[in-house]
Amino acid sequence: MSKAAKDFEQKCKVFFNECNGGEPVSICDLAKCIRKASPGFKGTDQDIAQMFLEIDTDQDKLISWDEFTDALFKRNPKEVTRSELETTFKGLDKDGSGKLDRGEVRQLAQSVGMDISEEGLDKLLSKADPNGDGVSYQEFLDAWASN
Repeated sequence: MSKAAKDFEQKCKVFFNECNGGEPVSICDLAKCIRKASPGFKGTDQDIAQMFLEIDTDQDKLISWDEFTDALFKRNPKEVTRSELETTFKGLDKDGSGKLDRGEVRQLAQSVGMDISEEGLDKLLSKADPNGDGVSYQEFLDAWASN
């Protein structure tokens, strides 16, 4: 596992620990954490319940760390919700500018295990940010949808 992937996993572990002190997470814990991490979350309780049921593979009404990481790392990109993308974008936008700069895009690439060169980063940015003013949320969504 790359250093970036390990760092990403560690950030996920922090999130998991904040949900319920590292113990398996109930549906109520998950709902509180999602709403805290993403105040603009527009999903319903039913959406959270559906997400919970998909992650709770052993159906014990709790999400273990193993279930959480399995869901996180084995997810089909086409199944990622707009709300999850919004939360990801906001988390990457460290300066709160509403746009991802070169460093923030590099951090994104590294967090998913990509060892990206300057040339590769240039190519990625030319596609994701055609006007060169930083990757806006809409450009981020467009880039995600094109992949």
